[in-house]
Amino acid sequence: MNILQLLTSLNDDTSIRAIAAYSKILKDNNYNSYVFAPLGRELSYFKRWGAEIAGQSASSRDIVYSKAMIREICEVVTSKSIITIHVYDLAGYRAAMQVRKNCPIKIILSLLKNTSEQSVIGRLNDTIFGESIPRVTTTVPSKAAYKDLLTKYSRKNIDLFHVPVPVDFTIYDEKKISQERTISLATQWGMLEKPRHIIFTKAYFNSKKWQNQIIKLAINLEHLPENTRPYIVVLKDRANKKHLHEFEEKYFKNKNSVLCLMDELTDIEAALKLSSIYLDLNPTTDFYSLDILNALAMGNVVVGWQNEVNKELMPSEFQDYLSGNGDTNKLIEVFTKLLEMDAQERNFTGRISRNYVLNNFNIKNMEELLIDAYRTLSFSKAS
Repeated sequence: MNILQLLTSLNDDTSIRAIAAYSKILKDNNYNSYVFAPLGRELSYFKRWGAEIAGQSASSRDIVYSKAMIREICEVVTSKSIITIHVYDLAGYRAAMQVRKNCPIKIILSLLKNTSEQSVIGRLNDTIFGESIPRVTTTVPSKAAYKDLLTKYSRKNIDLFHVPVPVDFTIYDEKKISQERTISLATQWGMLEKPRHIIFTKAYFNSKKWQNQIIKLAINLEHLPENTRPYIVVLKDRANKKHLHEFEEKYFKNKNSVLCLMDELTDIEAALKLSSIYLDLNPTTDFYSLDILNALAMGNVVVGWQNEVNKELMPSEFQDYLSGNGDTNKLIEVFTKLLEMDAQERNFTGRISRNYVLNNFNIKNMEELLIDAYRTLSFSKAS
């Protein structure tokens, strides 16, 4: 079976990792994986995992809206004898539907992100899970998302599968991060001379709720004794200028020694090796978080909000580090406890983190789940 993986954007790390991992799984099971994606350095990453680059566009807009690009995808489908197009968002699904008008192909959809009910999930019922579409094979990365969609859209024309996205252990491995890389980053951040615990966090600048929570957290942690007082590192990476400006006003108004606003980072693995705690205060409940899994793989303890997805992604030993959504007081208690750990305790929790991800989110565990989805699709009729 020849599969075309159609990616409309290179801005989503989860989709990029999924295509790479799924390409290896397909290759190991005698499938051929081809990729059609926007031009970018990620294309070499796909090739390293067994995919062949069948085509590329200048931008995601070309894939979705350009008639010429749709014709080019049709040519790839014909020349490579593609029978299935695998897409990773609604934009890709629409493009595949355009291709299907001219070519008898099947479509498999992986929903890796949960945006608002109104924008995506709400429209799925009409555009994908509606009665006008004969059958749709859909994968979601978490059991929580699987249960949620199965409850909301329990129609006979859906084949829904739970297929997680595995961690790339060739990248996220402490042993592969040299001391030179961590020293270089610590120097860049100005933390080499005054070492402290580092809390690395993902920013959600578009959420005023998140902005206020991270500021409040930093103000409270400033009062800890100097030997346990941490740095909270927030990256400006991919920030909307308007939202970043709003946050910077609050940041400079409440500036302290805990919260550190840093420029864009290219060595995320070194950052995770430098840090001992990963903080994720996502204001919405997503389908998955590869960021959390990558942090665990690097030996970090993860602290965040308590929801079904986070509970699923974290080892049982860390469930107490999850807090009711918005309860920053509980977060402060958790951090106070974690920051008082000695080196032996931190090494122990680091081993728990890494072993949990190694055992539960490796590529071998995903293989049977993904192949089951493709086998189900192979028995369905192409429109």
